[in-house]
Amino acid sequence: MSVTIADVAKLANVGAGTVSRVLNGSKSVSEETRAQVLACIQQLGYRPNLVARGLAAKRTGMVAAIIPSIGYTQHAEAIQGLSDFLHEHGLRLMIGHCGYSAENEARIVSDFLERRPDAFYLTGTSHTADTRRMLRQSGIPVVEAANLTDDPIDCVVGYDNFDAARQVVHLLHARGHRNIAVATSLHDPNDRTAARRDGYLAACADLGIDMTERLIACTNSFAGGAAAVAQVARLSPAIDLLVCVTDVIAVGAILECQRRGIAVPGQLGVCGFDDLPIAAAINPALTTIGVDRVGMGRTAGQVLLQRLGGAAAMSGSVDVGFDIREHASTRSEISAPGEGATKELRE
Repeated sequence: MSVTIADVAKLANVGAGTVSRVLNGSKSVSEETRAQVLACIQQLGYRPNLVARGLAAKRTGMVAAIIPSIGYTQHAEAIQGLSDFLHEHGLRLMIGHCGYSAENEARIVSDFLERRPDAFYLTGTSHTADTRRMLRQSGIPVVEAANLTDDPIDCVVGYDNFDAARQVVHLLHARGHRNIAVATSLHDPNDRTAARRDGYLAACADLGIDMTERLIACTNSFAGGAAAVAQVARLSPAIDLLVCVTDVIAVGAILECQRRGIAVPGQLGVCGFDDLPIAAAINPALTTIGVDRVGMGRTAGQVLLQRLGGAAAMSGSVDVGFDIREHASTRSEISAPGEGATKELRE
């Protein structure tokens, strides 16, 4: 049988109300009595019923977070920042993994709502109508993170994936890259990678670059990056820049170029997005878009804490910004059209 407050009170020779006051940190209990009760709690191995206490206080001290994948660094870093901040303020995190499925996310939201979390953290801004309805009807604070939107469920803390992608193409075009291809994710579709793809294409339209046959769909994997290079090698005129919606695709592209003897960046520049640890480890180091994801997680925690304290929902959003991090994968001079070096891009 589980130990109850009554068991603790009996052993400590106090009333059940005194035990409750000790558990709640009340200052109305003498230090001697508090020490006695705590010793009895430890002796009996008593654990408070947090669900019952949460129902009584209308708070559980838990924040629910839903992420697309456990294995990706960018999600782990954001959750680290969020969790660290919440722990510093006496809140705990429960995490759900939806596998890039909006339908799975909706089911997890429904399950978590039954456990009465105080707030929600969601990755991205694209959700099913059911998810949006359930969370709005719940009345609890919600932060959507990692992208921006004009129509948040409650609050949004993120960065502009579209603008970041658009800016990096303009920058690399100014560096001399003229014939550009875009590698986008075939599977695991989400609002972040879709915004990046659209930003790349918008920049190419700004620059008058014909993208017919140059939008390449591949898996979000090293193999997908290799497949993108295989398609690039068949295009004419020769492509001198491949911009990818993730670092994973971009690293796969660089590795495939090395297998084929294609010089990066001399013959083909490669750009990614996310600034994963491998971006700096690969040779040549990868040009990419970076975000302080730990800081983003902490900011999301700050917003949730403010909302739990009674602050009104923001009228806009918190933009944590991004950095274009140029490295060797796009920095060298571009081979002039007609030079022999570009011929190796052909299959």
